[in-house]
Amino acid sequence: MKYGDIRPYAIAVCALAGFALSVSITVAAEIKTANLKDDSVEVSISGNIAAGDAELLRTRIKAATDAGKLVTSVRLNSEGGNLLEGARLADVVRSAKVSTKVGEDATCASACFLIFAAGETKYAYVRARIGVHGASENGTESRKATMAMARIAEELTVPSSIIRRMVNTPPSDVTWLSLNDLRLMGADIKHYKNQ
Repeated sequence: MKYGDIRPYAIAVCALAGFALSVSITVAAEIKTANLKDDSVEVSISGNIAAGDAELLRTRIKAATDAGKLVTSVRLNSEGGNLLEGARLADVVRSAKVSTKVGEDATCASACFLIFAAGETKYAYVRARIGVHGASENGTESRKATMAMARIAEELTVPSSIIRRMVNTPPSDVTWLSLNDLRLMGADIKHYKNQ
């Protein structure tokens, strides 16, 4: 990927850097690796997204690669958290060219949605809950942060119909995406089985 290809994405991430999108001190997501049957590695991210998670994901991917393992996917189960860190995690996933998965009865909403959208290939179990909404800053709806998030989603080739719902849904609510919405994003639903 050339610098010119990621420049708009990087600009949108930098625009988010000025926002303190998390009011309280939060516990970081749990990020761990699992060896799959084909000897590849899957990284799972579960819980609240907080500062430092992107660096931990990068570290987990590097450790697996250094051990001669191929990291093929990132499994998600998060209701969101810090938007800037979600954008950073999406950047790590996009750079690593791994797939993203939301398993049976798992949730991926808010900042987690950007990570899901960054997957080289996206997989969602039929009963997964994947949702979007606008951003807030210090507990107050932030149009500027929402527009930066929308630009990132656009760079991740999220369909405009989903971006519109993201922008128009207040941070206190969630618009849950349908299977058709996920298919519009190119997500594989029919063939995905929870491991």
